[in-house]
Amino acid sequence: MSTPEKDFINKFVALATLQHSGLPSDTKKPLQDVTNLGVALPALRYKYNHKRVKRSELVESDAASTVQLRLKSIRAPKFVHTKEFSVSQTIHQVKRFLTEVEEAIEDPSQLKLLLKGKVLHDNVLLSDLKAQEADLVVMVSKFEKPVIAAQPDIAPAAFEIPWHKIKALLSAEISDAEAAATVFQRLQKGWQLTEPSDLD
Repeated sequence: MSTPEKDFINKFVALATLQHSGLPSDTKKPLQDVTNLGVALPALRYKYNHKRVKRSELVESDAASTVQLRLKSIRAPKFVHTKEFSVSQTIHQVKRFLTEVEEAIEDPSQLKLLLKGKVLHDNVLLSDLKAQEADLVVMVSKFEKPVIAAQPDIAPAAFEIPWHKIKALLSAEISDAEAAATVFQRLQKGWQLTEPSDLD
């Protein structure tokens, strides 16, 4: 909220709370009898620009215009592609295009697009380039597939669970013998339910 708007609201609230109206809320007055509109308030200091275009019209005009990109790789795999994109598209969509036309590129994360030495982030709109034509340098890195570590199966037959020690520990820690027995039974049941032989 701008300072003139705050000033207006503060003055309006101050004037409105000065005195309660003695008239009922449903009071009506003929328009021809109205001589003034109350206390004069200072005009808002706001400059209206009549040349300003509506946002919806701006979006429509942006969607209709295009930018021609020349995408050139400087290292292997070497390629040059020239294509028109809508200015409402993003750098990520350009990367997706390159993954579709180049077999050597498996994922957009392999690519970095540079304009005059500056890396363009994925969420940058092509309209931000502020040009109808642009030469982008493409850097391709090796694709590293995410390695998912295999979880080793714990074979229950490989070792013996020391249930008697667990029971003794629970009895020592929990003073209520009945509660300790309940906890012990739940532990045993949980272990049996998660045995790998039952999950397969």
